[in-house]
Amino acid sequence: MTGNAVAAPELATQRDFVCGSWSMPTHDLGADLVDPNTATVLQRQLQTDPGEVDRAVAAADALHAAGTWRGTPVTERAALLRRTADLLADRAGDIARCDAINTGVVVSVTEMFAQGLSDALRAAADHLEADPGRHDPADAGRPVQLRYLPWGPAAVIAPWNAPSFIVAKKTAFALAAGAPVIAKPSNWAPASSALVAEAIEQALTEAGLPLEIFQLVHGGADVGRQLAGDPRIRALSFTGGRTAGVAVAQAAAPDCKALQLELGSNNPVIVRTDADVDATADALVSGFTKLNGQWCESPGSVAVVGSRCDALLDALLDRLRTVRMGHCLDPTAEMGPQAHPSQYQQVSNAVARLAAGGGVVHSVTPVPDAAGFFHAPVVVDHAPAEMTRDEIFGPVLTLHRVSDDAAALALANSRSTGLAGYVFSSDIEQAMALGAELDCGEVKINGTSVLDLVPESTQGFWGASGVGAHGDAELLRFFRGARIVGVERPGLPI
Repeated sequence: MTGNAVAAPELATQRDFVCGSWSMPTHDLGADLVDPNTATVLQRQLQTDPGEVDRAVAAADALHAAGTWRGTPVTERAALLRRTADLLADRAGDIARCDAINTGVVVSVTEMFAQGLSDALRAAADHLEADPGRHDPADAGRPVQLRYLPWGPAAVIAPWNAPSFIVAKKTAFALAAGAPVIAKPSNWAPASSALVAEAIEQALTEAGLPLEIFQLVHGGADVGRQLAGDPRIRALSFTGGRTAGVAVAQAAAPDCKALQLELGSNNPVIVRTDADVDATADALVSGFTKLNGQWCESPGSVAVVGSRCDALLDALLDRLRTVRMGHCLDPTAEMGPQAHPSQYQQVSNAVARLAAGGGVVHSVTPVPDAAGFFHAPVVVDHAPAEMTRDEIFGPVLTLHRVSDDAAALALANSRSTGLAGYVFSSDIEQAMALGAELDCGEVKINGTSVLDLVPESTQGFWGASGVGAHGDAELLRFFRGARIVGVERPGLPI
């Protein structure tokens, strides 16, 4: 537990950026943004007027119809992205601070994400230059053009747990594809998106390009449904919970727009009999406390093969006793509070349900004596497996004793979701073979990093974890559609 003095939290003002102008959202959502460390009210949650959202969509649609952005040369689009990357680097400190306050994640971690925004923008530029969308057949013997072109105006709806990163990265790849973009951050974490928007605005202004290429709106489910249900939006990328994602899909279904939905997961872990218990405990504690447990690939349910469960539990608790919880702006804190009161309550209720169902709850991490939303990381042993199928999205790890690898695999694949999976073993060949059978988009052996396994990685959203995949090449492909134009082959029989 830490008690270092920190400056009073302040958030960037919520501002819309529509048709090249800044303005305050006009609707009060009836809820507050609060300091997660103290529960002090910081701002009201605001929502963009439906008429303003419509105006933003109309501007994006007109820009796309005119071909202004999609017709901009690839070199100029890539230059805009790289200039935005430079401008984001200048704002990284302010972005990190806003994200820490909105999410409760400690600033030492949000700083890493904020510093990574520039890399995401540059990666989009690199992918655009490597694949500008021209794939003409070389041996057709007649004029044939195969092009990958933007579907049309794109919407990016971001979650509260990684607000600036999702807005910046998804926007970057949509812009690389040639699509005008309308971004909507979560109503729980709107602050840093305005700083990202400022950087894009400056880069557009310097390049002499229309400011309507990027727009920013705010709000909750109503704005999300409006964007999803508008037929002028032709591609929509959503990251968030399953309930909201299903509502977005339902709103988008009538006009069959392109959808990318990342909806979370209860991620399985298999610990084989030959696993190094200490190294496994290190990785699992790092994994399920990362981002305060508020990340969609956090290890969730652990199937322990053989008689290693008690030793693993002891090792986990030894490490959890030393986790330093503290104010999210304290640079020495390792773990901060949950993001907001409803998130804290959701985690607390989930732990209470497991305890009521027979689970033994182990909580050994010292918690700050503060009025904020500090929830200690907990390990739950002996909870019925059927009670642990759903994602908790918090610092909770459940342990399950199984007889062998086959039983562990069956338990792991009994979940309905499959973003990530983890296998721990000293036999890499056997671990790889077991991991290949997990119904997950990404399976890591002996580690729980938030980073991709390789730069060219792609990761499918298996089961109820969503629709589509993520990975840089995959993301650029999502915002594009194929169009082939050519002279017909002569003499075809039918």
